[in-house]
Amino acid sequence: MKKEELKENIKLAAFDIDGTILPYAQPEFSNNIELMFKKLEESNIKSALATAREFVTIGKLMNKASNLDYFIGANGAFVYDCKHKDLIFERTIKFEDFKILYEFFNKYITCEGFTIMDRNYGWYSPKMNINTWFLSPHQAKMKPVDYDAVEKDHLHVITITAKDIKSTNDCAKKAKELIEKYNMDLEVNSQWATGVFVSPKGITKSHTLDWLAKYLKLDSKKNLIAFGDSSNDYEMIRDAAYGVTMEKASEYLKAVANDVALDPTSDGAYFKLKELDLIK
Repeated sequence: MKKEELKENIKLAAFDIDGTILPYAQPEFSNNIELMFKKLEESNIKSALATAREFVTIGKLMNKASNLDYFIGANGAFVYDCKHKDLIFERTIKFEDFKILYEFFNKYITCEGFTIMDRNYGWYSPKMNINTWFLSPHQAKMKPVDYDAVEKDHLHVITITAKDIKSTNDCAKKAKELIEKYNMDLEVNSQWATGVFVSPKGITKSHTLDWLAKYLKLDSKKNLIAFGDSSNDYEMIRDAAYGVTMEKASEYLKAVANDVALDPTSDGAYFKLKELDLIK
């Protein structure tokens, strides 16, 4: 799309968080990113975070995004309306399926850790390292797995961690085998060098952005601009009307993007929106 077409058609802007609008390990959004949400609102463009983060690990990030419209969390498992403080879409993991996976991976030597998130807490296995840049800020909301205490009807995303790519591939393979064996409505949603996400089947950021677009009486293939940098952003970059990836993203991701923005240390998403005349 040319600038004129983008200005006419883009009505929804979606952003991955870590590595896209927030440098890894940085605790809060920059002033420009905070301003970006305000300027999108002024341009009558709805805004959404689309992230693997959920109600626990989002922490206080949204405090510096007061103009944000929607929070799509757990790689698309839910949509939270920030203005009306309401959960408007949710797909969950069945408690019994979680138990089967946990009982296996908690004892599986290749697996270094296992977490599952509900609306209030993150629940972790004994071997899970929670002293990481990602989990350390949220330790007050991290608890050892307790079947009696987890919020059984609101389980959103499972993370299985491993020490290297070979071990991760093995964990992903085992997860797929268990999902098939027990006919779970789950799938390995995405994978990186030291871990995998397991989510409800058919749920990706792209799928849920498509739902949100329809909810807003829009068309994601015509009205959505999406920014991302990682493997779990692939579908939304590919499927958006205009997909933007970050400078340090893989060539695999850049191959399906329409454009490339500077990395979050340079507030690339903010300046790309200005360059495209979508914000002033």
